[in-house]
Amino acid sequence: MDEQLHELAWQLSQAGHDWSAVAEELGCDVSLAQAMAERYREDTDARAQQAQFRLFDV
Repeated sequence: MDEQLHELAWQLSQAGHDWSAVAEELGCDVSLAQAMAERYREDTDARAQQAQFRLFDV
C-alpha cells in the first residue's frame, strides 16, 4: 500500500500537479507528499540499477 501511495505521489507530480494538489489528493501535508514521491524515485532507480547488467565487465 505504501509503495502505491509513493507511486501515486510521483505520478501526480510528473503530471504537472503542484505539491499542494498532490498533498490534498493523498490527504497529507506537502512535505510528506514530496518525500513519498522522492522515495518512489529512489526505490525505482535502485531496482533499475540492480537489474542492469554491466556492459564492459571483463
